[in-house]
Amino acid sequence: MHKVRPYSPVETGRIDRPAPADIDFESVFSVIPTPLMIMDRDFVIRFANAAYLTTTFCALSEIQGRYVFEAFPETEERTRVFLSAFELALAGTPNVLTTEPFAIPVDGGGTRELIWTCTHLPVRGADGEIAFIMQNAVDVTAKFAREQENKVLMRELDHRVKNSLATVQAVTRMSLVEAKSVQSAKEDLLGRFRAMSEAQNLLIDRNAQGSTVGDVLANALIPFGYEQDKDGRIQLAGPLVRITAKQTQALAMALHELATNAAKYGALSDDRGTVHVTWTFDKSHGSHFDLVWREAGGPEVSQPTRQGFGTTMLTRILAQEINGEISLEYNLDGLICRMEGWLEDRN
Repeated sequence: MHKVRPYSPVETGRIDRPAPADIDFESVFSVIPTPLMIMDRDFVIRFANAAYLTTTFCALSEIQGRYVFEAFPETEERTRVFLSAFELALAGTPNVLTTEPFAIPVDGGGTRELIWTCTHLPVRGADGEIAFIMQNAVDVTAKFAREQENKVLMRELDHRVKNSLATVQAVTRMSLVEAKSVQSAKEDLLGRFRAMSEAQNLLIDRNAQGSTVGDVLANALIPFGYEQDKDGRIQLAGPLVRITAKQTQALAMALHELATNAAKYGALSDDRGTVHVTWTFDKSHGSHFDLVWREAGGPEVSQPTRQGFGTTMLTRILAQEINGEISLEYNLDGLICRMEGWLEDRN
């Protein structure tokens, strides 16, 4: 709950002449575009202008002459907060309550919650004593929603930056450990960072909400010769499957490792080999996901003698993100990688 805070007084001494007698101030008050309502010292609503009545979805006859908390019921806690603000105004101190939620009755029954910033100003009567409180209730619902959304986005950004830095550290460390030379380490790091960057571009295009398997595959394989809508050496086939941001990052890195390996030692290292990637998604079977990377027509391959970064990325990191398992088959005709798991149903 927001505390009452002081507000700069309106009385500046600059109004040094009486108002002209021919101005109808009731008419002026009624048409002022900002929502205004006046209560007496007993907190009974005496009058409200059209803007206030529009904001509160009320007619004047529904609230005039009623105790303010009868017209607009509040919880005991919030009633205390507003009473404190009202009493402060009656003591001569203007004040503001910011971003206060109001349950406003709507036509047809029920309520609609609006967020208001309420300014309370003391108003003097004919005898010069404070006799009324004027409330200026500004609807800041849209602004408040944007601010809350920005806070969520900033928290998500902070989380994603920290995750990305941790991934960069892990990629760098493992790349340097397995590198045979400074030049190979440089090439491996640049390639892996490029894959991470492209995955981030996909996420930005989709407001960080994740991507699709097809888009991740295409994005990762374009540098290796994939051409969409063409009968090329790299073929992709599968349904629309939406995946989370973390799965997008992990799958992009894993595909980069498979494609890099294929370009160095496998089907993409000569002019004859092909790569076919197919995937399925079965929502009727617990959102079961299955992907097969199949190389053919390239040089004979054999199982490596040690586990490098690419194998770790596939069998540990990606497997964890898809809640499943990754298997690698080093056939003479080419590598086959199978990914099987269960995804959050985002379709």
